[in-house]
Amino acid sequence: MRIASFLLFTVAPPLLCTPASGVESLQRRLLRTIQVGASQDISVEQIRKVAENDGTDYTTEILARSALIVLQKDNAKLITYSELLENVLNHLMSDGTPFVTHEGLPNFRGKETVFTMVYALVMSGNQERAVDILEKQSLTGGHYKQAVVLSALRNIGTPRALSIIQKYAEKGPDRNLAEATLADEDFPVLFEIYDRWSLVPPSERTHDNLRKIVQGKCDQRSAVAAYWLGFLAPNPDPNAEVAERQALQAMIRTKTNSCEMMEHVIALKALALRSAESVIFWKTLAESTPNVWERHQVVIDAFGRWGRAFAPAALEMFKTDDAQYVQWELLNGNLETRQGQEYRNYWDIWIPANVLVTLEYDEAQRRGPMEQKEVDAMLDWLDAGGRPRDAVVLNHTLYHLMEFTSGNDTRRVLQILNALPQRNQNWWILQNLQDRSALPLLNYWRTLPAPKDQQEILEHVINSLAAQSKSAPAGKSGSACCEATEKCLLQHVRENAASIAQVEIRSEDEARKWLADRGISERKYTIRYSDALKRSAFVTSGDGGEQGWEYLYDCWRKTGVVPQTRAH
Repeated sequence: MRIASFLLFTVAPPLLCTPASGVESLQRRLLRTIQVGASQDISVEQIRKVAENDGTDYTTEILARSALIVLQKDNAKLITYSELLENVLNHLMSDGTPFVTHEGLPNFRGKETVFTMVYALVMSGNQERAVDILEKQSLTGGHYKQAVVLSALRNIGTPRALSIIQKYAEKGPDRNLAEATLADEDFPVLFEIYDRWSLVPPSERTHDNLRKIVQGKCDQRSAVAAYWLGFLAPNPDPNAEVAERQALQAMIRTKTNSCEMMEHVIALKALALRSAESVIFWKTLAESTPNVWERHQVVIDAFGRWGRAFAPAALEMFKTDDAQYVQWELLNGNLETRQGQEYRNYWDIWIPANVLVTLEYDEAQRRGPMEQKEVDAMLDWLDAGGRPRDAVVLNHTLYHLMEFTSGNDTRRVLQILNALPQRNQNWWILQNLQDRSALPLLNYWRTLPAPKDQQEILEHVINSLAAQSKSAPAGKSGSACCEATEKCLLQHVRENAASIAQVEIRSEDEARKWLADRGISERKYTIRYSDALKRSAFVTSGDGGEQGWEYLYDCWRKTGVVPQTRAH
């Protein structure tokens, strides 16, 4: 594939910028030393002083010790590195404490520290020691710690490391976690890199030498050269920097018997670590790449460097990508970043965790609702005929969107569900539904034949929504937003109108008509506030009906009383 020259000069988003002084932070230089296996703008003596200084913070001390381990220069008088790793694992928390972030290492916390320490052990020839420690820790502590340990074992990739994950699947508390860890493969695994350590010795891992090797024949040696090249700091010579990126791009495009999937994936990682490129660069690359593993890596690279900015392109890729493995990345990236969350970050390009760690932990507990504009973007795409090509991924797309819809938007999602060929076998998709205005349709669906387990799920959803109607304070909607804004007030008013509409659906034709009817959602309302803070409102509908609404207890609630204008 021919890469347009203008794509080489796009501006990277502000992720890992070099300070104006040209000297990277201490922590960044220590990490590069660990990654490359050779000192990077810092001497061994300087690293030792950092490691031995009582005033060094926790994260920096670990980075310094890890650098010494890889350089074969560790101080035997200090706490053993094995004990240090065990201490880190014993203090591992999903919120990142006690690992503070540093300049040049954004979002580098507990999980990343563990992966770096395991990497250091493998690259210093101590992979069995790493496996010993991880095996010992695999069934202790909390679920998050176990998830990180299993990911670290997968990253090592030896038969013994993988067998420990398999044993966890048989005897551990979460079989799904172990199976997902094995299924969510990442290449290359660390033992494969260490086995090829001498193909390009540490003393030869310089900008010019690595670039020349990458520019040569594409094979195992040039692949490991590309691996190390991805870890180097930006080349101070702008022309040389461009040449290095072009060398990596050329490797990605080369297809010979000695330059296949593994070489391409390594080059893709190295390029993304060195350069953000552009959204269109990654999208075009993915669409022209036939290998599923390579496309999967491209999507990780794109979300890792561009985050939410890549989401629209990822939606469009749904139309053409037919690999479920890639489609999960496209879906997860859209859902997470459109909720303001980080999905894949810069460190996932290097050594990612199992995707369940990304989705269920880190900042997942602080995930907020999806903004209306983001819901609209995904629903507009679906309304225009956009669909994931894999039916299972489409089902999960609808399942997740149910959580964020109300009123008109709920009908838009249900309309797609209603058209599914195996609709009655997939009532589980409704489990996130919180909009009780959907009850007329659900009550019709409950009369249709369905597998017993799916019928039970549907009944549970109906009962939950009905109970919500009875127990919720007057006017408090289940899925509408709770901001003190007129937009949110109107959302509650419309959902309330939909929920009290007396409708009985008796046939498929009536169901389709009900789904297509946007009358309640599109009804016009006039709002007059009775206080300066706009927390008490008088709402008049187009048919002359009047309602009183107040913002109470952090949400809009229908009071049933038309408020009187207060004197000021």
